[in-house]
Amino acid sequence: MKRASDIRTLVIAAMAAGCAGTQATPAASPRNAPVETGATWRAATPETYDPGSMWVCRPDLPADACRENRDSTELRADGSTVVIPFVARAGPAADCFYVYPTVDLAMTPGNHTDFSDTDRMREWTFGQVARFGETCRLFAPLYRQMTFGTYFGSDEEHAHGFELAYADVLASFQWYLAHADASRPLVLVGHSQGAQLIERLLQSLFDGESDQARALRARLLVAMPIGGDVQVAEGSTTGGTFQHIPLCTAQADLGCVVAFGTFLPKGSKNPWPGAPPKGMREACVNPAAPGDEGPHLLSGAVYPTRSRFRDGMPGSAIASTPFVAVPDFYTAQCVDGRDGFRYLAVDEARTPGDARPSPVSFDWYGWKTRLGLHVLDFQLAQEDLIRAVRRRLERFRQIQPPALAGFPGKAIGAQR
Repeated sequence: MKRASDIRTLVIAAMAAGCAGTQATPAASPRNAPVETGATWRAATPETYDPGSMWVCRPDLPADACRENRDSTELRADGSTVVIPFVARAGPAADCFYVYPTVDLAMTPGNHTDFSDTDRMREWTFGQVARFGETCRLFAPLYRQMTFGTYFGSDEEHAHGFELAYADVLASFQWYLAHADASRPLVLVGHSQGAQLIERLLQSLFDGESDQARALRARLLVAMPIGGDVQVAEGSTTGGTFQHIPLCTAQADLGCVVAFGTFLPKGSKNPWPGAPPKGMREACVNPAAPGDEGPHLLSGAVYPTRSRFRDGMPGSAIASTPFVAVPDFYTAQCVDGRDGFRYLAVDEARTPGDARPSPVSFDWYGWKTRLGLHVLDFQLAQEDLIRAVRRRLERFRQIQPPALAGFPGKAIGAQR
């Protein structure tokens, strides 16, 4: 992972968003933005997250990145297009807590500390989870994430960087717990570095035997650490990363994990994050059909069409809306690679007569690197991930008392 060739490969793959027009990777600030090392670590507390300025999205704020215009233009198989207005649920009963991925590509090991300009964090969050507002209220904290270069620093630099990032995420989640009614169902969502931090949060607070851990698991609709590094014991749905939180095996399972990394069907000879330890396998849950080994159509890929930082976004020449949606255009299947590595194999599933253009060309060489389709994880499966929340909320309501709409203490307004 630390060889120069690997660094170049991953940087090229990380820049795929700009070349192919997805939302997922540019630096959050100039490459010489301030970084914080372990030597200058200042731990966050829940009170750190009292100000609204410490959040990308929080439902009591007058406005945030998750409540901008979320309309989409749907590309239909006959070649026509139709604008689909976004409709948010009034007073959604669930809460989604989201941690954005690595957006600071600085090669200096450390943590991102300059939040004077959060436009890139906002743009990323908007593209990946704003449309989850159809089913849940969105909480997305700012945090001192590891820079991209930290992944190639020393083990000590990586450990310091990750602990600082996690301390911020933990403090922000503790703020949420202090202000949220304890009966509200929860969804935890993260991508890439954000997924790794969600995994740690689940291990620390949800996956134990304490009364608090059991209570939090009872509220958990689903966890979605996408593009992270979730492992399970061979032949089991637990036993690796988590002991009490299984992989989802059905659409209505509660308190389970949807995790996958996306690659083209042939996969990669040396995929990231690499082969799991002996006796383990990398988790792969098909978001279109959890527990099913066969290929299934993804119900809707959703790509953002606008960016302040890049040209040529998918569908930007076709759609005037912030998103372009492509239903039933891709197929997905969990595939066994080498040495216990499993991945979600995605390809176009164009039927005869389908006149739609491909929003993203899979011929680009960057998709064949170690990261595969990593930067498209959330876009290709977005509608299926949203449906996963919706279905589990319906199931939760069938077996649990209705979640309360209000909060004790500081009021948190309804998601708009």
